[in-house]
Order: sequence, then structure tokens, then C-alpha cells
Amino acid sequence: MKTKKFLKFLILEIIALSLIVAYFTIDSSDIYRWYVGNTNFVKQDKSCNLHKEACSVELRDGSIVTLNITPKPIPLMKPIELHVETQNIDINSLKLKVFATNMNMGLIEKSLKKLKKGSYKASITLPSCIVGGMIWDVNIIADKPSKSLGAVFEFQTSK
Repeated sequence: MKTKKFLKFLILEIIALSLIVAYFTIDSSDIYRWYVGNTNFVKQDKSCNLHKEACSVELRDGSIVTLNITPKPIPLMKPIELHVETQNIDINSLKLKVFATNMNMGLIEKSLKKLKKGSYKASITLPSCIVGGMIWDVNIIADKPSKSLGAVFEFQTSK
């Protein structure tokens, strides 16, 4: 009888310990990424210049993502605002990743704040580089329940 109680208690302890370890080691975003898979990115048309105008990308599901950066031209070491307008996407927040492609200037990750349906905004400051001529990628990611879609916008800055 004591052996049965001991085994039941041992099994309960192992289950409880396993749940505690799982709680602290498994990240919900990892589970989401496993379920949804990688983000499907679409790149902006090279003819669009974010220093002069807003640029749009049509995602793989037909949704439109438009990025406008102010002020123009895009400065370094000063706050800039990224305004994103979407068509056919209505989620609470979009993810933003900004990084230089030709040199490691760090990674800026933010959630775009929803202003109203289809309108989002974030403020960032781009770092300066003595070399100059930095090529920047702005990734806008829309994590939907069944898939992850993204738009890639590119621009270049001088010193």
C-alpha cells in the first residue's frame, strides 16, 4: 500500500516539475512560429524612394501595406516617424524591424501602435555611421492567426 502511494506521489511530482520547467522554457512565440512557419516577405519596388514618397507593397494574400517615413529626407540621429497604412489587415499591432544590410548597426524592434483601423505608427532614431552610405531594411510583419506576412522596404542614408 505504501509503495502505491509513493508511486502516485512520485508521478504527480514529476508531472508538476515538468509543467514548471515547460512554463519557464517554452516561449509562446516559438510555438506560434512552429505552427505558422516562416514569414512570407514581399519586397518593395526598387523605383519607389522613401526619401521622397510613401511606398506600397502588395502582400501574398492581396493585402496592401504602405510605409511613409517623416521627415523627408530621412535623417540620422534624429527621431523619425514611421506611418503604416494597411488595406485588408486589421490586427491590433504590427511588428517592425529596422536594420542596416551592409553593416551591423544594431536591430531596432518595435510594435507599431494602432491609431485606428488600418493605421499604425512608431517612432525610432537611426544611428549614424562614419562610413556612411548605409542601406536600411524596414520589415513590417503582420502575424495573422494562420500565417505570417511581411513587407520589406529599403532606403539608403548618407553620413
